[in-house]
Amino acid sequence: MVLELSQQQIHLLHVCLSESIAELHDEVLHTDERDLREALKRRLDQLQGIQQQVEALMQGAQEGASPG
Repeated sequence: MVLELSQQQIHLLHVCLSESIAELHDEVLHTDERDLREALKRRLDQLQGIQQQVEALMQGAQEGASPG
């Protein structure tokens, strides 16, 4: 399945991911229960991976939009 997003949607997705990552990072730091902290770390890693993909999309879109 291919998902096509507009530049505005990609930017909004990036902002939402950044906010979620920051909040989840805080949760990881403030969670005392080891198992929960490990689960949160795994989720944080997943979100960071998605964010990297979105950033690559943003970079590709910028390169495609620039004259050259």
